[in-house]
Formats: sequence, structure tokens, C-alpha cells
Amino acid sequence: MPASHDDSNGNEPRAEPAGGSNEEALAVTSGVGIWRARGVALAFAVGLVAVGALRYLNLHSEEPPAISANATLIYIGLTVAAAMLLLRYGMPLRHLGFTKVDRPWFGLALLLLGVVVLQLSGWLLTPLWEQLFGSGRDLERFSDVAGSREALVKLLVLNWTVAAFGEELAFRIVLMRGIAYALGDTRKAVVIALIVQAVVFGVVHAYQGPAGVAGTMISGLVFGGLTLAARWSIWPAAIAHGLNNTIGIMEMYNVGS
Repeated sequence: MPASHDDSNGNEPRAEPAGGSNEEALAVTSGVGIWRARGVALAFAVGLVAVGALRYLNLHSEEPPAISANATLIYIGLTVAAAMLLLRYGMPLRHLGFTKVDRPWFGLALLLLGVVVLQLSGWLLTPLWEQLFGSGRDLERFSDVAGSREALVKLLVLNWTVAAFGEELAFRIVLMRGIAYALGDTRKAVVIALIVQAVVFGVVHAYQGPAGVAGTMISGLVFGGLTLAARWSIWPAAIAHGLNNTIGIMEMYNVGS
């Protein structure tokens, strides 16, 4: 969790931005800037939920709207637009997450911890999801990878680009960092941002069924926690995300081998 210090006026402590001064964190809280930043964060969250709805329709509707086939492109466009607007309204460029972890060994420990926690939670919670929802996560979308090397390579490339780094940039940096920044970078703001991004992350994966939504929300909390522990660096969470998905992809591939 980012360091903080007490406000001399007795207000709630503000979280110190990674590598920056509190003056930068306070800049957004004055004038029109804060409302614009909040508007961008809100619009981005709504846009991501809309992308999730398009993905769901594309996979589960008999006659999905034509636009649903472009859900991933829309998601990328929304992420880029939101990042540019947040930067315009005062969020420092370094807050986009592509900074080194202060101590490399700590970053390595974080990403390994993340993979272990995700694997354990998946193993422990799958029976619970089956009992609560009647089934586990619906991964039919990726079924063609079973026994197919060509599909395996394509899915691994997609995993390490759009999923691992793309989703971490969208949810843990642009959305979570944007919400925290727009709310003033207080400890409460960071907690709110962590929870909101995890909920949105889960809803976007509604195409995986109720178990997928619940499981992905937990993953969102884990990835968000890794990002906060790394002082807003994207690397531990993104690599943990990619490794965790790779394990699952290889399991699906081996089923058909």
C-alpha cells in the first residue's frame, strides 16, 4: 500500500503517489479538474461493463449484434482514450504503471505469491462455485485449444498481450489508479478503487457464467493488491496474470493431447 502522511488540517491521510510528491496528488482535487477526472473514471467503468455485455451477447446470443464481434477493439480504444484524458487532467505519466519495482527481488516475490494465491483459490473455490451456481467457470470460448498447437500459440499470444498486460493496464492502472487519483488519493479512495475495479473486472467476464464473475472478482482483488504492493508498477500483476492464465491454458491443451 502506498505510504501516507497525516494532513495538518486534521483531514484523512492521503496516499503518497509512487515516486511523486503530495502536491501532484492534491492538484486534481481543485477546480474543474477533479470533476473531469471523476467523469472519465466513471465513463471508463461504464464502458468496460458495456464491453462485457457485448462479449456476453457475442457468445450467448443466437443473433448477437454485429458490433459485439469488435468488443476487444472497443475495449482497447476505451483504455487508450481514458488514459489520455486522465493524463490531460493532471495524472502524471509515470502513473500508467510502466515503472520498475524498487527492489527486483520484491517484485519477483510478489508475482510468485500472486500465482500461488490464484492457483490455490481456484483449486479451493471451484467446489464452492459448483455448489452455489451448479457449475464452474464456463470456458467454452477457449475449447478449441484442446490438442491444437496452432490454437495454443494464438491463445498464448492473446493471453500475454490483451489479457495479461492489456487487462492490467486497463483495470489496475487506468481504472483503479484513475479512481484513486480522482478521489484525492486518500486511503479510503485507494480502497474504493480496489473494490470497484475488481467488481467491474468480474462483470466484464460475465460470459464465463456466475462462477466466472465471482472467480474473476477475486482475481481482480489479488491483482489489485499486487499493484498496490508494487507502488503502482504494472509488472508483478501483469506477469502473475500471464503465468496464471498460461497454467490454465496448458491444462486445457493437454486435455486434447
